[in-house]
Amino acid sequence: MSTQNIANKKYYLLASFLLVLGFSVRIVGIAYMPSGLNQDEASIGYEAYSIMETGLDRTGHSYPVHLESWGSGQNALYAYLTIPFLRLFGLNAFSVRIVNAIFSCISLLLFFLLFRMQYNRKVALAALALFAVFPWSIMSARWGLESNILPTIFLAAVFFLTKGIVSNQKYFLLSFLLFALSLYSYGVTYLVLPLFFLLIIPYLVLNKKIRVNYLLLSLTVFFVVALPIILFVLINHLNLQTIQFWGITIPRLDANRTTVVFNLFHDNFILTLGKNIVRFLSVLVLQTDGSDYNAIPMFGTIYPISFLFLIVGISGVLKNRNFKDNSLNYMFLSWILCSVILGISSHANINRINIIFIPLLYFTVLGIFDVKEMLQPEFRNRYKNVLVGFYSFFFVMFCGYYVFIFNEIVKKDFSYGLRDAILFAEENTNKKDSVNITTQTINMPYIYVCFYNKLNPDEFGKSVKYDEKTQNTGFRGVKQLGRYTFGTNMSALHSIHILSQTEFEMTNYPTKFSKNFGNYYVVRFNDK
Repeated sequence: MSTQNIANKKYYLLASFLLVLGFSVRIVGIAYMPSGLNQDEASIGYEAYSIMETGLDRTGHSYPVHLESWGSGQNALYAYLTIPFLRLFGLNAFSVRIVNAIFSCISLLLFFLLFRMQYNRKVALAALALFAVFPWSIMSARWGLESNILPTIFLAAVFFLTKGIVSNQKYFLLSFLLFALSLYSYGVTYLVLPLFFLLIIPYLVLNKKIRVNYLLLSLTVFFVVALPIILFVLINHLNLQTIQFWGITIPRLDANRTTVVFNLFHDNFILTLGKNIVRFLSVLVLQTDGSDYNAIPMFGTIYPISFLFLIVGISGVLKNRNFKDNSLNYMFLSWILCSVILGISSHANINRINIIFIPLLYFTVLGIFDVKEMLQPEFRNRYKNVLVGFYSFFFVMFCGYYVFIFNEIVKKDFSYGLRDAILFAEENTNKKDSVNITTQTINMPYIYVCFYNKLNPDEFGKSVKYDEKTQNTGFRGVKQLGRYTFGTNMSALHSIHILSQTEFEMTNYPTKFSKNFGNYYVVRFNDK
């Protein structure tokens, strides 16, 4: 075997190992790490279940382009992608989370292939290694927040945009199709995508990267696919009525989704902009937004040391400005600029600006190699070994913390134990008894009843009673759902109660029985 063949074999073995490693940390154990279920996961899962069973979402809309859900909506694409897994595995945490995990694995592969197109094999392998151990990507992959498929869809669109430039212009059609689909994955694209197009399309035309006929055809594909969501935005901005055609619903929501996300024009513009900038920079530099489930402070979103390489990478691209020959640099620079505009147009958190993290990693990779070029040749091997050791050490530490400490910390955010408490109350009590979920530590507790009991969607529509005080607020509460009631109704002594552990310890009522499930208790108080 020749030396070149041996080198090729080693390269592909290492690439395969990194892919398997990256896939494993994103998929293994997702049904129980994080433990429990977040309310957004329960909601998107039940929406998918409802559409699968009846063709209607839980509010009665047939095949909606955007879910009404809480009142201010949820993005619909994730629900439709979840349906095949519900058919295979039923309605459970695994089925809801596997879509995000798969998309994250796809982004890992695409990131590697994108670097292979533009750079040498060593740079591509380094990009793959970093993405495989990237904390934000791992953490966001392991729970079913529906908006977290956006970065992968956007990356796929950029990947095929690059393929269209370097190989066959037919790939532009697929790229623009994916850009259109991104509008159904997360509402932040209503701002980001028009800005991105304003930067990218003139670049493609002026530098003769795309022929006019392919541009027109690609834009036609985009507008045909995007038309329903464009109508959705117009209906909710102009306060028009819900419309239906060909079995598809374009709903009007209780609250305008874009004004929920973008807050610049809510109050004093200058003051709000200043607050948004400070918040965005805080999330970006400190690599945390204060939510335990989004980032582990000591590891951050991209590891603290990566921020130095990020600055070097961006500076190097801006200094060279070789955008005509390196389209990828221009696209990622445009991508990160649009993400920054998004970040200062809203009260930033890691989920809301999730589209920024892949370009952050792109420039981090470039920065690592820019620093290498600054070093004397005799120090470069040592530099590589130090970096491999550093990132390997922090990755192992991150994994250990995630499994043994993080999973315990976030049990409160994922309502750990509520599943078993609800199922116990459902299966071991008289069906005539009411079940009162009294805890105030759960957001929208009714959705967990729907999810864990696999409530018939028709039954939901017939039995739900909304809280009038929350109507048209964007977050519509439920007072009652069948025999379940919600709120601090401790006077209903004839009822079964589900309380948090803290509430149970603080109650003064004598009990007939109590049973603990994780962070919750199922209790029946003494009637006398």
